[in-house]
Amino acid sequence: MKRTRREMLAVGATTLLAAAAGRNGLHFGSGEIPEDLAKWKFSKPLRVPPVLSPVRIDAKTDYYEITQKEADVELLPELHTRIWGYEGMFPGPTIKARRGRRTIVRQTNQLPHKTVVHLHGGVTETDSDGFPTDMIMPGESRSYVYSNEGRGATLWYHDHAMDRTAQNLYMGLAGLYIIEDESEAGLGLPVAEYDVPLILQDRSFGPDGNFVYHAGRGGRMGAHGTVVLVNGVPWPRFAVARRKYRFRILNASNATVFEPALQNGRPLIQIATDGGLLPMPIECQSIPLAMAERTDVVADFSEYPIGTQIVLSNLSGKGPQSEIMRFEVARDGPVENPIPQKLSNMEPLDPKLAARTRIFEFGISVEFKIPPLTWTINGKEFNPKASLAQVEYGQVEIWHLKNRKFGSLEMIHPVHIHLINFQILERNGEAPKPWERGWKDTVSLDNGEEVKLIMKFDGYRGRYLMHCHNLEHEDHSMMARFDVI
Repeated sequence: MKRTRREMLAVGATTLLAAAAGRNGLHFGSGEIPEDLAKWKFSKPLRVPPVLSPVRIDAKTDYYEITQKEADVELLPELHTRIWGYEGMFPGPTIKARRGRRTIVRQTNQLPHKTVVHLHGGVTETDSDGFPTDMIMPGESRSYVYSNEGRGATLWYHDHAMDRTAQNLYMGLAGLYIIEDESEAGLGLPVAEYDVPLILQDRSFGPDGNFVYHAGRGGRMGAHGTVVLVNGVPWPRFAVARRKYRFRILNASNATVFEPALQNGRPLIQIATDGGLLPMPIECQSIPLAMAERTDVVADFSEYPIGTQIVLSNLSGKGPQSEIMRFEVARDGPVENPIPQKLSNMEPLDPKLAARTRIFEFGISVEFKIPPLTWTINGKEFNPKASLAQVEYGQVEIWHLKNRKFGSLEMIHPVHIHLINFQILERNGEAPKPWERGWKDTVSLDNGEEVKLIMKFDGYRGRYLMHCHNLEHEDHSMMARFDVI
């Protein structure tokens, strides 16, 4: 009876939450553009974010400077959108680092709100990891030091400010950070203009072109959009040569799952996950990507005649959101070598080496307050001063993550763990899915699912975070501190 009464309380709170959303939700536009969006599909070419140049270089370090600022940019045809961007761009410029060579990025906040920068997937010292209370206040600067000790991989940097991550990222504070590894150079994978980032996001817009932010009940369910953006372009078209391309795909949305697939039924060749190259390539008909997950794939256009058009679909979307972009085969390409069957060495972590197993439940707490629902981990709200786990440096541990069901409320929780990469041992008692068998830093937990992860804490000592990457969940307490001691 106790559980039933709590569920009834949650249902009865819907009206209060809806009213709270109107008071507390940020609406950056007036009204919302009707869903007659077909006129924008495949009308604009794909843009590739520029690669940022260092302002200074010495023997061991590349130095960068980034200003976080407002700008009016053209995202929709013939309309301007006010964004908050790194260097005033949406998305921000790409930083390319070399494995083992240090990067220092000086971030200056010229926005009207506090910000924090997190290098997602980075093996980073605690002072530069982007703890949500380590804020850059308006008019201030902070330098972030990245050792780039991890494997070559597609990472990204984004805002992580306490209670404001969702709003700041929705306005544009995200960009790619690619660690290049010399060991990849000899593999013959596509490079230069044939190595293309695809940053997937969704946004809603008002008639004035500005963002409309709806995050559900009480501003804490998740912000979804009506327009699919790739590198800031709505449903772009991309002219390709008759050859292989490497696409680095990032789901940078607040709360929307994407599942890319070629509409003609041909497979995508997956070569990497969050933490870098797989041991060998894998053919996938589609690859589900929850928020913050990344995948690198190779698509081969060599067999198509010039003039062929191929849509990249989104199997998790409906209506206009069921398509992402269109490839247009426009010219001949060079003869290439096949993708090598061995990409990297990936030693599995042995569960027998685990010093302990910890259980973390991601769920919801209901209390007699306004609003009554709070996202929690192990029933606790986030407290930046309290550690939910103390881990000894150098130890191997297994973390058992559970998405706890709560009545009819079904929510996906992509769980991101800072500092480390992990391997997935089990999903719901079975082997992990084929597309998630590499090194990962974010794992998707659908309603009622469980996963077991194994990881080694050999990066740095200090305070770090685990949290849901539905950004509205994160901002409303689904986050926990752990300490490496």
